[in-house]
Amino acid sequence: MKRTVLAVTTCCALAAAAAGTASVSSGADPAVSGLDKFWLQSSIQGDRFEINGGRKALRMSSNPAVRRAAEVIVRDHERSLAEAIDLAKRLHVPVPSDATPSQQWELRVVSTMSGQTFDHWYSSLEVQDHMQDIEEARQEVADGSQPEVRGDARDEIPMLRTHLLLAEQAYATTK
Repeated sequence: MKRTVLAVTTCCALAAAAAGTASVSSGADPAVSGLDKFWLQSSIQGDRFEINGGRKALRMSSNPAVRRAAEVIVRDHERSLAEAIDLAKRLHVPVPSDATPSQQWELRVVSTMSGQTFDHWYSSLEVQDHMQDIEEARQEVADGSQPEVRGDARDEIPMLRTHLLLAEQAYATTK
């Protein structure tokens, strides 16, 4: 479901970007394309998701690999969130106040678990999410039109790759 919604939203953003339309009606800077706005807002929502999920993992997990991944994810996404909010405000892009509804649902579901089951599903969620995040950042770098937003996406990729590696390592300890 998450990927279907994402695919539809991405297609709409790409269509808007291809047509050269900006999200003027939302108050966004006219130089910000639909794709740029979509990526920036998704990045903010993703940061909020990662911070909330990482904090849950730090409360609920005793697995050292899961805890290490969560520590790094929280630290890095707190920094990323602050930078993304600053950029959104400078570009007059509305700042989402929470993770997406599907991300919130994923965290609620994983929060019902405990022990190794929690560790397994949390780290699996992190692997899948960071794979998707890397692809979305690459798409923004390749197709975005606003240089600051493209630069932000480009700067995120190494961090996201590190998080993917940590999540994969954590997941390997839960099998």
